[in-house]
Amino acid sequence: MNNSSNLQRQIIISLSFAVAVILFVTPMTSCAIPIDVLLEGVDTPELQRELENRLVEVITALETGELDSITQHFTHRGLTDALDICTEVTLLNARSPQTSRLLTLPGGGFEIRDIKVQVTMGETSGNPYQFLVFSLSEDGLVDGIRFAMEAHHYQHLLEDAERLNDFAFRQRILEFVEIFRTAYNRKDIEYIQRVFSEDALIIVGRVIQEKPELPKQSDHLRNSSISRDRIEFVRKSKTEYISSLTNVFANNDFVRVEFDSLEITRHNNDQNLYGVMLKQHWRSSTYSDTGFVFLMLDFTDSDNPLIHVRSWQPDKFEDGTVISLYDFQVIR
Repeated sequence: MNNSSNLQRQIIISLSFAVAVILFVTPMTSCAIPIDVLLEGVDTPELQRELENRLVEVITALETGELDSITQHFTHRGLTDALDICTEVTLLNARSPQTSRLLTLPGGGFEIRDIKVQVTMGETSGNPYQFLVFSLSEDGLVDGIRFAMEAHHYQHLLEDAERLNDFAFRQRILEFVEIFRTAYNRKDIEYIQRVFSEDALIIVGRVIQEKPELPKQSDHLRNSSISRDRIEFVRKSKTEYISSLTNVFANNDFVRVEFDSLEITRHNNDQNLYGVMLKQHWRSSTYSDTGFVFLMLDFTDSDNPLIHVRSWQPDKFEDGTVISLYDFQVIR
């Protein structure tokens, strides 16, 4: 073989090796999904492009944690949410393009839902994919960021709202529940402490096989159906609950809380009180469970709703029910 043939052969071998290296290295080092946002339901093409570009920059900043250069896209509250999420949660864009609809809220402002992201969960097991909701002010600035309920639960809420003609109040409850859930995911103990009233009743239940008679409950539970089932309830004060939760947050890289089966009830005699029943899935690196959570929400101050009661039970009662709004006497 002459020198020219040897040289051609060496070039071909070198090129083949280089291609092999590129094919091997590229998937390992370039796995980021391009960020693109397509919005529907926007009044003008100009506004659509502005909001799409804003969301692209915000999602990029949530990935990198570098928010300093885009603070003009946020309200003060929205920037606080973004900083809190970046502090406790690592997010990656999980879909391209991100297709969503700009929703007009009855109380003013807008929402963009179902922005799919991948969450780094550390030692916590479970599906790493979640969906973000962006709340926008009336001038289009990001006013809040939270993890969304699953899309089919949101659709169910819309259907109920249309049937009952009460979308505004159901949307407000959903927003509170999603923010409440997000506070656990980002381990925001200050927010959770703030939304519980000072004399909140916090109940944790466990099923027991045999128990002739339950200990007397507090006056809040008078005439309640709770004591008719073989479930032992432990009552905690707000201070006890917050202290326990603080330890949980400190001992886990990531806490994933998901809510399912959302049911909303408005109190017949007190129009500012709502009962919310949720099926909760709790996952952390040290503990996982599934049970039923009930929240008694007080919207007397609609901008600062309070939780008066939070209960958790592992199973439904023998008659198929769970703790509900009318299991408690309202003491004002």
